[in-house]
Amino acid sequence: MSLFEEHLTLGQWLSEEERLALYKYLLIIHREKYNFDYEKLVLEKSIITSFANGEILYSMQANEVSYKSRRIGSENYTSEIRTLTLNSSSFLNRRKLHRFFAQAELDVLRNFPIPSSKENREGGYSTNFYPFYDLEYYSNGRGKIIGLIKKFQAKDDELLEKLLAS
Repeated sequence: MSLFEEHLTLGQWLSEEERLALYKYLLIIHREKYNFDYEKLVLEKSIITSFANGEILYSMQANEVSYKSRRIGSENYTSEIRTLTLNSSSFLNRRKLHRFFAQAELDVLRNFPIPSSKENREGGYSTNFYPFYDLEYYSNGRGKIIGLIKKFQAKDDELLEKLLAS
């Protein structure tokens, strides 16, 4: 089992640092998939993807994208979890949606990991208050300028390097 596959079973047991490393990893390894999903979403206005043990329903209306999720095999989706407002630049929108897709997959992994011997509690849907693509995450809500400074000061951790090497 690869290191990445092992992390797909941990769900709620992933630390904040592990989730951030996985977010960065997903942005790198799923770049082509995210490009395909972006094109399909723009054309069809709605797509369904799966990750870990969950399904993600992305919807686009006007200049806003949102997503809902559910455990694979479940009938009902959660209510909208996150929304993202797009602008008129398709280049910037593509980058924004790549980050949005990675965050959605990470949220799904946290709540619907691949079944394993590690017990995952049933309950509410857990997410980070600030997504990793928002500069407010890096400043803990103290402003985007502080977040930008802290993001540039942050260094990639060992886990990301190990994930990329495996």
